[in-house]
Amino acid sequence: MVKHLLIEIIKNISLLTFYIVLIISLSFGEQNEKNNSPYVLSNDLDLTIATIGSGLLLGSMLIDYKPLSIKDISILNSEIVPKYDSKAIENWSLSSIKKSDILLYSSIAFPGFLLIDEKVRRDYYNFSILWAESILLTAGITNIVKVLVKRPRPYLYGDKASIAYKQDEDNRKSFFSGHTSISAVSCFLLASMYDDYNPDGGLSPYLWFGAYTIPALTAYYRYDAGKHFLSDLVVGYIVGRAIGLSVPKWHKGEGKMNVGVTLQTDGRIKSSFSYRF
Repeated sequence: MVKHLLIEIIKNISLLTFYIVLIISLSFGEQNEKNNSPYVLSNDLDLTIATIGSGLLLGSMLIDYKPLSIKDISILNSEIVPKYDSKAIENWSLSSIKKSDILLYSSIAFPGFLLIDEKVRRDYYNFSILWAESILLTAGITNIVKVLVKRPRPYLYGDKASIAYKQDEDNRKSFFSGHTSISAVSCFLLASMYDDYNPDGGLSPYLWFGAYTIPALTAYYRYDAGKHFLSDLVVGYIVGRAIGLSVPKWHKGEGKMNVGVTLQTDGRIKSSFSYRF
């Protein structure tokens, strides 16, 4: 009961983030010039990103999803798991689950440390938009893929996890790793934005080192916990990194993004994407 309540709270916070992005982008779209911001806000771009992120997140809630039952779990066949993923079936660790959770929630807050810099504080409107958009877009893509793919988690194939845990609501949301994607987008966003605000900043090498290693460590704990296959983690890392690097670049006026996403009545997603440099 508590876990389901937490899930609903997270969903509501994500949707609230969407509205905050809209309000800020519409109200303060001209602030970038006054604050000498490295980023250029655009209603077309910001509303597109916010709409896509929130649309995918909402779509993931509307798509029919049911966790695997005990009967379903009992007939899972580990032989269909690709060889490169098969070792994850042997993993299970409650300690690693807790460690990965700590890294996830810490990572989400990491970009906020940039507010220590006076230049960033003066530009907190633009900074807040990019931060919120990055998290929202990553969460939307991650969640929609999870409910569409419905991949059983590795621990379901083994006998180390308890029956109660195997019946968890998210037992078929293995692909791809949300912990890894959110950790990656946060860490790479932090390093990328630091460089944009401080082109000659001395902390840059350390932040980039952290950007690569913290999501990797998060992925390791998710793997050791039996929560994800190797391929889940690799894709999560790639998606988070790509968004963390791309959102700041999109706002530097270096190109134009055109994206269209339509959630059809049968649950399928029709999308189009183009980016002009």
